[in-house]
Amino acid sequence: MAAKARKVALETLVKIMNEGAYSNIALDNALSSVNLKDDDRALVTELVYGTLKRLVTIDDMIARNSTTPLKKIENLVLQILRMSAYQLKYLDRIPDYAVVSEAVELAREVNPRVAGFVNAVLRSVTRDDTVPRFRSKLERMAYEHSFPLWMVMHFSRNYKSRTEEILEGLNERPAVTYRVNTLRISRDEVLRELENDGFRAEPTSVSPFGIIIKGGGSVASNRFFSEGLLTVQDESSMLAAPLLEPVEGGIYLDLCSAPGGKATHIAELSGDKARVLAYDIYEAKIRTIKENAGRLRLKGIEAGLHDAGEPIPELFGAGSVLLDAPCSGLGIIRKKPDIKHTKTQEELDGLPALQRRLMDVARLYVKKGGTLVYSTCTLNPSENEENVRWFLENNPDFQAERIQLGDHPNLLYSEEGFITVLPTSTMDGFFLSKLVRK
Repeated sequence: MAAKARKVALETLVKIMNEGAYSNIALDNALSSVNLKDDDRALVTELVYGTLKRLVTIDDMIARNSTTPLKKIENLVLQILRMSAYQLKYLDRIPDYAVVSEAVELAREVNPRVAGFVNAVLRSVTRDDTVPRFRSKLERMAYEHSFPLWMVMHFSRNYKSRTEEILEGLNERPAVTYRVNTLRISRDEVLRELENDGFRAEPTSVSPFGIIIKGGGSVASNRFFSEGLLTVQDESSMLAAPLLEPVEGGIYLDLCSAPGGKATHIAELSGDKARVLAYDIYEAKIRTIKENAGRLRLKGIEAGLHDAGEPIPELFGAGSVLLDAPCSGLGIIRKKPDIKHTKTQEELDGLPALQRRLMDVARLYVKKGGTLVYSTCTLNPSENEENVRWFLENNPDFQAERIQLGDHPNLLYSEEGFITVLPTSTMDGFFLSKLVRK
């Protein structure tokens, strides 16, 4: 069955690398369309995400050991070489000779004439222990952590001595984290019950609402999830909704809401006695928001199709707003490693204009004394601090309120009290700011 798993991984990599598919969506679609055992499903996931995560380093290895330049290698063959080289250099469960043999068989199915070429390249890779010569510390980090050099330079320019820590965090295997629906059960109760059911779980370190699953199986198939006591959410994302300080009878707008994690959190924190307007621009995403709200048994969420860049006059001055803006996503590379290879500096440079337009609309909904929480899942000051400073300069009726989340090593506080969360195994790279209308 492992051969079938490799074929699924190959097809998924082709969709991501050549057809522009998002890694998480392509992988979910691939796994849902075939019948694989759990071990084989895990192998597919490891091959896809691992290859994408280590692609820069892998391509360097292949280039050193191939008589044909990478750009001239047939696409399917290149993906076979990439995922096989990943296995050879980063996994040790399967012997090298077996990896090479299975890659040759897969190549023979694609094109019998290239089987010998694949065999020769991979056998050379197995013997290659070359350490490249680096012209700078940044080049070394780019190779060792497998990031494009421009991205390493970006982190170094903006985060200085924390650069290598960021690269390591973005290569971490994401922990499985859930938010507890404290409207119905306490976190301590959930931890006790999960332990009784054979799970190993512990509380998140920054958010008071999260738990980390360390072992014991899938909670998604457990009664705690099906009964709406838990919802999947990264710990960083759990920090946004509490900044609004939701109360009974309040009106809250979540302008870029899907899949609805923050909107449902707002509802829970208000005792499900607030009006939570959750908007997004795709019908399928609206259905997801409604499904999540239904599973959590929340009645106060109104999910609707709307473009956050278009004002809704009847809601001007209505309440408080959460704007988790579309961004470059540099903080979520550990979950979507294809971002390493799809984003460009030019794309990063173009995003602040969109984000500022959304902030300009979002402010219209904030009542006097109300709050605008602006957040992103990226590590880019142009999309984060610089956007908020621009907003405050142009909107003197708003002021920044300092966010206090304690003294944690991966939390960076700006002078104004904005927070940048550096990535760890349980936390995405994230940015948070709290702006109050005077």
